[in-house]
Amino acid sequence: MCPVREIVSLSSVEPEQFKATMRRIASTVTVVTSKSGPAMNGMTATAVCSVSATPPCILVVVNQTNRSHALIEDAGIFAVNVLSEEQEFLAQHFAQKSDDPFVDVGYRCGMTGAPILSGCVASLECVVESQTRSGTHSIFVGRVVSAAERDQRPLLHTNSRFVRLERSRLL
Repeated sequence: MCPVREIVSLSSVEPEQFKATMRRIASTVTVVTSKSGPAMNGMTATAVCSVSATPPCILVVVNQTNRSHALIEDAGIFAVNVLSEEQEFLAQHFAQKSDDPFVDVGYRCGMTGAPILSGCVASLECVVESQTRSGTHSIFVGRVVSAAERDQRPLLHTNSRFVRLERSRLL
């Protein structure tokens, strides 16, 4: 039996230990795109998660200093683009802070106006249902208003590097 401790008094782990531990979680690589008026942005993200099937909702976690944060907050929309194994260059491109992030990038405007990247494994367009601030980030829960998928393998990220799924045989 585990002893009960005063939970409130427990201190947090050090940020570097937390980051090192979180790097061990393999995640699908996405680009979260947003648009407010003429301004558009995209950011590489792995903090994306399904929330509910009824209604269909997902969440994204965005640093409050990122340009995407203000666009999502202002317009109340975002899109999640799940990158394919062949799109590592897009992950690196959208990890940079570019003045014109969509130059030389194939995309179309979705039904919400958010950019949908060409050639992705999947895309989900969302209308923001709620926003919760936590530390340096905000959690945006979005109701999915459009979804599309293709039969491709997603790009993954773990331990500070991109990885690919190996082809496996069903037993």
